[in-house]
Amino acid sequence: MPGVYGFNLLKKYKEICIAIFTEYLHTDSAVNWLLVVNKYVFIANFTQKKIYYIICFPEWDDRLEFICVLLFKKMTDFLKYSPLLISTTIKHYLNGPPRPSWNLKCHIFWAKYISLLKSSETIEQKQRASFSFRPAPVQDGVMINEFKIDNKYRNEAQVHLNIILKPFEHVLDPEWKNLKDDGIISEWVQFPNDEWEKKEIKKTILYLHGGAYYSFCKENHRCITSSLAKIANARVLVINYRLAPQNQFPAALQDALAAYLYLLNPPKDAGFEPLNPKNIVICGDSAGGGLSLALGLAIRDVCDAGLPSCAGIIGLSPWVDLTISTASILDDECADYIRNMKRGTANYAESQASKEYKEKDVALAAKIKNGPKIWHDSFERPDGRLHLYVINEGLAIPYVSPMLAESLGDLPPLLLTAGGDDRFRDEAIYLAHRSSEPTKYKGPSYNAGKFEKSPFKTPTNTTLEIYEEMPHVFQFMEHAFTTKSYERIAEFINRVINTLNEPLPPSTYNYINVKGELSPLKELHKNVLNWEKIGIVPTIPHEMN
Repeated sequence: MPGVYGFNLLKKYKEICIAIFTEYLHTDSAVNWLLVVNKYVFIANFTQKKIYYIICFPEWDDRLEFICVLLFKKMTDFLKYSPLLISTTIKHYLNGPPRPSWNLKCHIFWAKYISLLKSSETIEQKQRASFSFRPAPVQDGVMINEFKIDNKYRNEAQVHLNIILKPFEHVLDPEWKNLKDDGIISEWVQFPNDEWEKKEIKKTILYLHGGAYYSFCKENHRCITSSLAKIANARVLVINYRLAPQNQFPAALQDALAAYLYLLNPPKDAGFEPLNPKNIVICGDSAGGGLSLALGLAIRDVCDAGLPSCAGIIGLSPWVDLTISTASILDDECADYIRNMKRGTANYAESQASKEYKEKDVALAAKIKNGPKIWHDSFERPDGRLHLYVINEGLAIPYVSPMLAESLGDLPPLLLTAGGDDRFRDEAIYLAHRSSEPTKYKGPSYNAGKFEKSPFKTPTNTTLEIYEEMPHVFQFMEHAFTTKSYERIAEFINRVINTLNEPLPPSTYNYINVKGELSPLKELHKNVLNWEKIGIVPTIPHEMN
């Protein structure tokens, strides 16, 4: 039966109602109905003969509360978004969309996302607003099974990270080692009767969501994760990793590694046997794409501990350079919904969260002063912190900014996608060339000589795809390119897991125009390869002071 969600009845009903209904708003339905039959509440579309969700509430009071919250949410969302929807629709037909190939749905998504980014004054407000944002519909028929990954996997991950992070300890907030909860909230995204447990090759995707490391959650990304599960015929594990600034680097990396370790050695009650790492693909968007690359580097770098590598890594508009050093991230003419990032991502009004991380920065200052200098002079900005995820002195840590790693060789095969109007386009291009041609592109000037000392010099098989007129993480949008991108992702997954019995082609850098035609990168896209200021934080223009 389509759209059946499994829910733990011990959870708070209000939270369930809000999460469910914000997704329900995105179902492409002409007529939606609430139907109460005994203890069940159905959300259905009778004209399309679809049932989207079934929720069981044993008590009538709970059913009534659910319906009231549902109707209230519908009313408030209608009032909140109606002016934006009306004005965007008028602009779309009078002035045209931001890019010619965008349909009305793409234009509305773009406008809603910009509205979301502008709507918050404090970090906490932004986090709360982001948790309820739903960019696109989930696939009909998807099943979501929520659970927690036990903290023993975090503890195991910490053992590995302690080794590779030792050179950077003096710039890290030690709070990441103090676990404040009993596990990582996670979910399996799958389709009924997929018979995954019975298959010899259990295709599995570990998905890490985006949100600049301080916002969004697994629920926001069900439109992507359900699409991946469907088109790749795989099961998708999605986690809510700890967010900054409450939990700074490397907390998110620890959680990501813990999830990978969980797949390799699950508990007895997990419902599956230990997975072959060659059946696992790590995937993420934006910050989650950067985290996916960071996880790949971490797994590679602890190879002496016998941690096996995965089959492949996919980055959807990956954020891999937190020094914001490339041209596309600073471009004033860009049609992306993400604003110019000259000032970074930490510009919020004073709040409890900002007060706490600033106090931690003060406490770290003496420790940093007495440790070795691992940063470039440009990282010392007069306006303070650049990002909530890590203190400025840690921006060039390879597991923070994978693009700046000493070497990107000896990684699993990579698939990197970005839009032509994507803020993170240039860093995806540069990382692709550094990974596939490591002896030619050696990273920032202050890393001179470090590549030669690295044991990882074998080129990484890398596929780069730049989609014309597309913004950041365009897979959220309902566009023909979204479908094409998913098809190419599925092909990549099937090749690296070897279900096609066909090897990956050599590394390629593709530009895909609005007609869907593939060609080499444009000269514009190659400019970043000769950029002399890679990994150098830009100076704030005088007019911005």
